[in-house]
Amino acid sequence: MKRYWYFVSTLTSFPFGTPPPVSVEEFDVLCSRFIEKSDLGLLACAEEARKGEYSRKMKKSAFLKAYFEFERGMRNALVGLRAKAVKMDAAQWTKPGNISPEALRAAQAVQAAADPLQAELTLEHERWKTVERLTAFSFFEMDSVLAYKMKLLIATRCVSFDKDRGMEGLKKVYQEIVDAAAEAASSALETGVAT
Repeated sequence: MKRYWYFVSTLTSFPFGTPPPVSVEEFDVLCSRFIEKSDLGLLACAEEARKGEYSRKMKKSAFLKAYFEFERGMRNALVGLRAKAVKMDAAQWTKPGNISPEALRAAQAVQAAADPLQAELTLEHERWKTVERLTAFSFFEMDSVLAYKMKLLIATRCVSFDKDRGMEGLKKVYQEIVDAAAEAASSALETGVAT
């Protein structure tokens, strides 16, 4: 795989929990200027891998393949843990793939979070740590460019978390549930049949 000595050396490093130095869109524009066309298609694969979706193009990147396996495993582990908590069978929500010890530990950390916001932050931190672990020795390669994009995606999502907006969303969902329950109760009283 080609090395991008100049481009990678110009990327501003940033730690987890800080705003990204550039937007994902700005980064993609920079990549279009400095990355070879044959490697540009891999940039979209970073977003797919982050969603736990597989693309055949990922075969070109050891990082993307490994990250996809972690993401899919972590998602499956979370499904298993959450299904077990409510005594349900997880099989209908589980996708093909193995659950590595790292993915299981990450899912357990997310499951142990005190509240939904902390769970989301923990999830993103586990993803961040995995990106760093998987690219620890990928200096100046396309994998380091892909890892940088993955970190931008993570940081962008973390910055989007807003407690007030989250509470508004929770109130809206809660009201929809209350309204649906009231409507079902009203219908049952009118017809004498519970739906």
